[in-house]
Amino acid sequence: MPKSFEPDSQFVDKLEWQLASEFRRMSRLKPAAGKVAVPRWVVAFSLVAGVLLMGVAAIKAADSIKGAWRKKIEIAKLETDLKLKRAILEFRKESASKAEKQASLGLIREDEVLTMKLVVERLAQGIERSDLDLEEVKASGETPRNELYAPAVHGRDFVSERLAIARKVLELDLGSRRERIEKRLKSMVDLGLTPRDEMDESQASIAFQEAEIGDIEKRLVLRKRFLAGTITAEEVEIEDRMTDAERDLRLAQSTVDSLKKRLESLQAKEAVGMISKTEVEKVQFSLSYAQAQLSLALLEKDILGKVK
Repeated sequence: MPKSFEPDSQFVDKLEWQLASEFRRMSRLKPAAGKVAVPRWVVAFSLVAGVLLMGVAAIKAADSIKGAWRKKIEIAKLETDLKLKRAILEFRKESASKAEKQASLGLIREDEVLTMKLVVERLAQGIERSDLDLEEVKASGETPRNELYAPAVHGRDFVSERLAIARKVLELDLGSRRERIEKRLKSMVDLGLTPRDEMDESQASIAFQEAEIGDIEKRLVLRKRFLAGTITAEEVEIEDRMTDAERDLRLAQSTVDSLKKRLESLQAKEAVGMISKTEVEKVQFSLSYAQAQLSLALLEKDILGKVK
């Protein structure tokens, strides 16, 4: 049957109530022994109401069964996912611990240990997120929802909790990048062992990640406003898309700026015969593509601004 013809739960509940009321009314009209019978149409309608009522009960029972098996499957998937993630986390913890000992003996670099520790932290946050998803499925019986306009589940705001975890992951990664720049990259650039461009790219990446954390903060504010009833679902969706458009615009602009600098450097090297023209053309093509992405991001932001 097409989905458009399937009765939703609200319709079924209302129909059941109406039919039950009518069935009880008809039952009161049944004749006692030796008394005048009520009209046939009344009896007929009473029988039809009874049949329909049983049909409604069957629909509700089927709905309950359907929801039950889906919930069981979703829970099983999440529980399996959690088992795998926990096993991987334990393995990564052991690896990081061994790497730390090797670093203390000078066998590997300190930044390698920091990278492994960051992986462990990310996995731990992933487990926290999966735990949260599992709790939501158990509470709602449905697949976890991440839309900013999704309803709270029994008074709990799972959407904001997931956003807070995403923010924590970005903050961890940002701290690691800053530490890498301070401890290793800066000194290598100062010694002339690494080109200045790499330092610039790392700093641009940090700025982009800081902006992403800001985007999550915006989403948390939007979510709070929606749950408070001061903004509609449509307004939330438009504002959220605007946040995505602004992020895409930042990324596209950053890519264009980076490629322009790289192209200038390569063109200077080509002029003195250090590299071939092909290498320059590759970057020129990448720049053209990035500029097209930038134009698209600008257009999307403009359209969303007019919708608001």
